[in-house]
Amino acid sequence: MQTSETMLTLYSKDAHSFTVFRELTPQGYVQANQIVIADSGEGLLADPSGRVTFSRLLAEVSIIVPAPKIKYLFFSHQDPDVIGAASSWYTALPNAKIVLPEIWARFVPHVFPPEVSPGNRFLLVPEQGTELELGNCKLKVIPAHFLHSPGNNQIYDPCSKILFSGDLFASVFPDQVGYDFVKDFDGHIKYMEPFHKRYMAGNKAIQAWLNRIKGLEIETIVPQHGAILSGKDVVEKALKWIESLKCGIDLL
Repeated sequence: MQTSETMLTLYSKDAHSFTVFRELTPQGYVQANQIVIADSGEGLLADPSGRVTFSRLLAEVSIIVPAPKIKYLFFSHQDPDVIGAASSWYTALPNAKIVLPEIWARFVPHVFPPEVSPGNRFLLVPEQGTELELGNCKLKVIPAHFLHSPGNNQIYDPCSKILFSGDLFASVFPDQVGYDFVKDFDGHIKYMEPFHKRYMAGNKAIQAWLNRIKGLEIETIVPQHGAILSGKDVVEKALKWIESLKCGIDLL
């Protein structure tokens, strides 16, 4: 694992890498993680956040994969901390397919340049998910509907065995608290639980998601916000915790 001031390389072997950017959001804004998956010279950028991170993230991403080689620009759902700079990224990554849930295609005119419509550059993910070929690796786009958005997707990278989980397993730290990796899961719950109880739709949605990921070998979970869950013990505890969580409409 390689680290720098702005990026964490969670996996790098042969021609494949998985990198997380955690320190690009200015103080006072909602902290967000951005990821780049690269294989054989091609790249995928996921949930690139809003305009406050655009310039720095573009420069950092280009170190890993040159902008013309970014094959996919992945938006998990429609929140501003995901698509806030969509228009700028559309221009900056001219060869990238725009990957977003099919349900949100009707919002394209509101966030992309006025002349853009869901045409050749868009890959609209159906309700059941899809697969994306990146170099020699085939990524899985896994639906996580209502966790928290009604149209919401995650990315599972089978080459690194890393799941980019979006808002699921996100944590929110108070001022003066923060860390990159979860070491004490039980102590970490207090930073996840309030967010999940308020933002996740309900345990029925969680059970549907658990059925979809059954059989996947997950060694690391990278949420869109907060600390990374890495290692078999931490991942198992996280899945056990989420399985019994009551949230959203369960609490009405």
